[in-house]
Amino acid sequence: MDRSIANDGREPEITGQEVREGSSSRHQEPRERSDNERARPALQRPPREYRLSDSERRTMAEIGRFRTLAMEDLARERYQGSTAKMRQDVRQLSSQGLVQTRSLWLGKEKDRLLVVTITRKGKKVLEASGEQGTFYAGFVKPGEMVHDAAIYRMYQAEAARIAKEGGQIRRITLDYELKRKVYSPLAKERPGSPEYKKRQAEIAAQHGLKVVGGHIQLPDLRIEYRTREGEMERSDLELATQHYRAGQLAAKADAGFKFYAPTGDANRLRSVLDDHDITAEILWL
Repeated sequence: MDRSIANDGREPEITGQEVREGSSSRHQEPRERSDNERARPALQRPPREYRLSDSERRTMAEIGRFRTLAMEDLARERYQGSTAKMRQDVRQLSSQGLVQTRSLWLGKEKDRLLVVTITRKGKKVLEASGEQGTFYAGFVKPGEMVHDAAIYRMYQAEAARIAKEGGQIRRITLDYELKRKVYSPLAKERPGSPEYKKRQAEIAAQHGLKVVGGHIQLPDLRIEYRTREGEMERSDLELATQHYRAGQLAAKADAGFKFYAPTGDANRLRSVLDDHDITAEILWL
């Protein structure tokens, strides 16, 4: 079923860029307009109408909730492995300027990772469609794109565990949103003051978080779900990488977070945990 959504956008954005490449446009000075031209009323273009199938809308929502997804993960999780169907939907959305893709080149071997995000225009269209949730648009730094793509894989692993135990996911929250909720109320307090510490503890408790080492510890991803018995629970997940220092791991472990990590970082992370007597369970992606 197609769903038509009106929007004031004009032209689709450029897609398929590589992060190593840039684009430039030639600046042209506007010509002088005649008195007759100045007197003419501006033509009013009708709002552009976007046609989205249910599949395309759900794909946009999936991408927007995590900001950046790897195309191979999107095909596997959203399309049950059908790369052709995924490409068809992404191509249609891209032609309307609602999503954008980029290629990332990773590591010494220069492995290629194709990622996708919704555009600002796509975010507006998605929100106007009535789709529920918080959505993020636009690309960020390459390192953050890789991290965001891994967050989605972590989510899928934990979602599978919850479903296996009979649970139903009700809400997901990324660290960006948690950070805004936690630090905005603290902006008026002077860091280090007794009032700040008191308010910090109150805010942490309100959001089910802990203060460790003088800082409110924030997970990369929070999943709230209803158990088979009808109880509301949450999983606070942290994506650990080989770049994590012992102090970071210890603080996150003290906060009660569950760790996921890429398999390739296993030896390094185990060594850090063992050398510093940090007790934490790490699940491998």
